[in-house]
Amino acid sequence: MQKRHSIFGNAVLFVCAIVWGLAFAFQRRATGYINPIAFNGVRFALATGVIFILFLICVPINKKRGIKSADWNVNTIFGGICCGLSLLLASNLQQYGIQFTTAGRASFITALYIVLVPVLGLLIGKRIGVFGRFAIPVAIAGFWLMCSSGNEPLNIGDLLSLVSTVMFAVQILFIDIFGKDSDPIKLTFVQFLTCAVLSVPMMAITEFPSSSAFTDTDSLINILYVGLFSAGLGYTLQSIGQKYTEPSVASLIMSLESVVGLIGAVIILQEKHTDIELAGCMFVFIAVILAQLSYPSRFLKFNKNSFALTSSSKQWFYDDAPVV
Repeated sequence: MQKRHSIFGNAVLFVCAIVWGLAFAFQRRATGYINPIAFNGVRFALATGVIFILFLICVPINKKRGIKSADWNVNTIFGGICCGLSLLLASNLQQYGIQFTTAGRASFITALYIVLVPVLGLLIGKRIGVFGRFAIPVAIAGFWLMCSSGNEPLNIGDLLSLVSTVMFAVQILFIDIFGKDSDPIKLTFVQFLTCAVLSVPMMAITEFPSSSAFTDTDSLINILYVGLFSAGLGYTLQSIGQKYTEPSVASLIMSLESVVGLIGAVIILQEKHTDIELAGCMFVFIAVILAQLSYPSRFLKFNKNSFALTSSSKQWFYDDAPVV
């Protein structure tokens, strides 16, 4: 029975990786219809609605099962706002960047946040393991190979994507800090709500989405996919999959998001990549695996009763993501 549950959990997480990976292609397609800030504003508004519905569903289920979740405390509210601010900045930088680079390359640049998290973790007293130290030069080599040659050499889009990756890593650290006494669904709801609310004045300064963004079929598909599937469905699949899968295995499966992002870009957008670029992607993927192996064992504790990782765990590794 346990083996069957493990297979089920792995399959669910694999579907989640596919959903999140394909989002890069839809984000790239959306750049032709709607500006980045408006795109993310609508995206986070949809995601907020999905998470709110999920919350309403989970409350009676958890109550019936005798599972008590954390209340709406300061950690949840303040932590969610901090996570939302960093996520909003990261998402907008990523969306601006993806206009000038390929979706496949952006997916692997974004994956570098897994390498950056232990590096930034030094700021809050965490230590980098041996594998993590090896991951850093491998990641640098991979980034250089991806962006210094090929059909589209290093450009502003790659740099914006790299900066957005730093902000994704910051957002993950905030979740690690504030997730101790917070319910993951409530924290994520506040996070998405913060992004959606702050997007309104930002759109007032730049541009509100035009009606064509919602009447054009292609544009609407892009928005709905990233808002409903990538954020809403992705988060739900993640929660279910983690319940039945060991965290170390789950992290490996979720790493396939970048690979799916590259494959999706080739199939959906007909992107072409040189052998050197693909070699760079392989280096980045190796660096991501090394970074995950460097996490101390105390990061791998999982609270199956609440569908959430414990306070000193890798909860931050799975929350959004991204890409969402």
